[in-house]
Amino acid sequence: MMNLYKEILHLLGFGLCHQMPERSFIYGGVQLPVCARCTGMYVGITITLVLLFVLYKGAQRVGLPSTAFFVAAAIATFAIGFDGFGSYLGFYETNNFARILTGIMFGSAMGVVLYAILIESLAKFISADKILNTTKEMSIWLASVPLGLLFIYIICPLLGPLAAGLVGILIIVTFWLLALVIVGLLPRYRQSVESWRDLIEPLIWALPIACAIIILCIGLQLWAMEVML
Repeated sequence: MMNLYKEILHLLGFGLCHQMPERSFIYGGVQLPVCARCTGMYVGITITLVLLFVLYKGAQRVGLPSTAFFVAAAIATFAIGFDGFGSYLGFYETNNFARILTGIMFGSAMGVVLYAILIESLAKFISADKILNTTKEMSIWLASVPLGLLFIYIICPLLGPLAAGLVGILIIVTFWLLALVIVGLLPRYRQSVESWRDLIEPLIWALPIACAIIILCIGLQLWAMEVML
């Protein structure tokens, strides 16, 4: 049973990540489906989405984020690029802490973008106010980084082998939400959501699209490996 669990999780991340053991976290003898950097990205996206939906539960916003956000996002993009390419090109030796940290930072920035696209495409009643427009709101968003580290270094060790399954769920949810953006482009669903119940039908359509994207990634990875042989 445990071997099947490991194989399913490995297959889930196979088309999305290199899955090198030395660059991945292992809890309870089970390696996470994706590497430390990719794990950080999915964790950052998820935490940011939760924070923003709770923060703006009264009136979801679509206004362009503040200048402070774009500065922070630029720093996060530079950090993940420098850590990734810098280590790959041999400029310095990185480690899993740097990988998970830069992944969370970048994922948190991408979570804001995904939030704005989801709200603009699906929500019927929205506010044009800027996202993360105050110091308080920026502080809440920035909390996604320490919360992500807390998840990786405190919660995951407590979960043991279940941690890999939880990260797998975060991956599926992320692709599910990306697919929901696609569904939101359809005239039937565009800006039609007034309550959580209105999301049921779009979510049902989005799930097979998300699965298809993940399967396509697996297929492309298999094809690339065969070409390189």
